[in-house]
Amino acid sequence: MSLKRKILIVEDEKDIADLIHFNIFKAGFEATLAMNGNEAIEKAKALLPDLILLDLMIPEIPGLEVCRILKENPTTRQIPIIILTA
Repeated sequence: MSLKRKILIVEDEKDIADLIHFNIFKAGFEATLAMNGNEAIEKAKALLPDLILLDLMIPEIPGLEVCRILKENPTTRQIPIIILTA
C-alpha cells in the first residue's frame, strides 16, 4: 500500500479551489483546502503537506506573508510552495 502525497491548496475563490481540488484528487494526490491565510498556516503546520499551492490574494494574511511565515518556521521551511495568482 502506497501513501498518497499531500497537497495543501490555499485559495479563497470556491470555484477555483474546487477545480484545483478535483484535478489534484483525480491525479491521485490527497488534497486539503484552506480558504485564508490563518487557515493555511494552521493546516500547513498540522498536516505537513508535501506541497503547498498558494494564492497570493487571500483574506486575513496575504499569500506572500503566509509564504514568509512558513519559510521562517523550522517545521514548515522545507515544504515546497508554488504561488498562484490571477
